[in-house]
Amino acid sequence: MIAPVSEDPGTSGPVPRVRRDEVRRRLLDAAAEVFAQRGYQAARLDEIAHAAGFTKGAVYSNFDGKHALLAELIEQHVRTQFTVSTFEIRAKNRPERVIDDVAAVFATGIAEQTTWTRLLVEIGQLASHDPDVREVYVGVRRTLRDELAAVITRACGDLDLDLVVPAEQLALTLQSLRLGLALEYGTDPEQVDQAAITAVFADTLRGALR
Repeated sequence: MIAPVSEDPGTSGPVPRVRRDEVRRRLLDAAAEVFAQRGYQAARLDEIAHAAGFTKGAVYSNFDGKHALLAELIEQHVRTQFTVSTFEIRAKNRPERVIDDVAAVFATGIAEQTTWTRLLVEIGQLASHDPDVREVYVGVRRTLRDELAAVITRACGDLDLDLVVPAEQLALTLQSLRLGLALEYGTDPEQVDQAAITAVFADTLRGALR
């Protein structure tokens, strides 16, 4: 356990210890806020630690650096979106409209999560020339792509749909489309709006399923 930073230097007595899982959670929450405000490259570990109420040593005792913090944030965020999206689609219970519903969920995620999109683009660019960042980021992207492929395979089985391409290829296509369309939406939201994004996803899914 780790003792948090005291905001009142005059406080006497022992400082309450914080459980390790709570330390990690608070550091991740703080990192999400700091990254959103300042971007990944401009954010500093001491800022993140201070926002969480700890010293910078708490970061290094729980994570292998700033890139590891962001990698775990991305993984948590995407897994949460998987869960939310699956719930939304099942709640609609429209097998005959499932392609349109899935496309709408992807498009809504892009339109409503511009901060995450900016961070993904930034970390992707950084990974292209920073081997430490690339090692962590590529691992996360591969894991999430494999999970998406597994979700696609299960969904096709449940809905009695056949894939024209391997599930892994469709997962890569959707992952790439999401990042590319998010970038287009961020720069030209008037033309590349939510309806246009939905149409691209829907047409892609229709071409891959039968």
